Amino acid sequence: MIAISIEGSTAILSVAGLPRLTAHDVAFGRELCGAIRSFDDRDDIKVLLLTSPDADFCADGEHGASVPDSEWLSSFASAGGLYQTWCFSRKVTLAAVHGRCTSAGSLLALYADLTIASTDATFSSPFAALPEAGFVMTALTIGLNRAKSWIVSDDDLDADRARDIGLVNQTVPPAVLGDAARRLARDCCKMPLDGIAMSKLMMESYLDGQGVGEEFDHIPFYAAAMRAA
Repeated sequence: MIAISIEGSTAILSVAGLPRLTAHDVAFGRELCGAIRSFDDRDDIKVLLLTSPDADFCADGEHGASVPDSEWLSSFASAGGLYQTWCFSRKVTLAAVHGRCTSAGSLLALYADLTIASTDATFSSPFAALPEAGFVMTALTIGLNRAKSWIVSDDDLDADRARDIGLVNQTVPPAVLGDAARRLARDCCKMPLDGIAMSKLMMESYLDGQGVGEEFDHIPFYAAAMRAA
């Protein structure tokens, strides 16, 4: 399900079945979280590149399967859960997106430091399906007005639109996505490890100051409201 390879100072996580995250597959969420965390203290790795071998990066099926609250919280929404682990990783996190990117896929792209997408990619709003979706992070990334539109209208964003508003850093033709993502990873690896560590600390401090960490703390309340609705 998760194939890991090392190229220079980049760890490539090729993850099949990302829609299982939208369905709150606890075991799968823990597996991916553990794979990300396994590189935290490795001095030979500077970048984590997340890819998918599937026809689409994340084309959802089932949404929000019922799992015990404690298991969902620990696997997806807690400080040690998947999305905070990805958001606050000690490494540069890079998502390479192709085809449909829905719900959990859009969250992984949102919480990545950098996202590169093929021109055939589309991004759907995660807010209708996942209480883990962070409005503060979305507003910081694409702007408040566009974030409000995305949360209430559930509009899909094509790759060019996603790039223009800041959700995506770069778009490339589908045939060269893999090579372009690796090239971007290599560019990031030119920074010394200490520089990456300091940059990540500064980013985390800024995000905490803007309320991203606090909103993560509120996720159980969003989940309760979704269940009530």
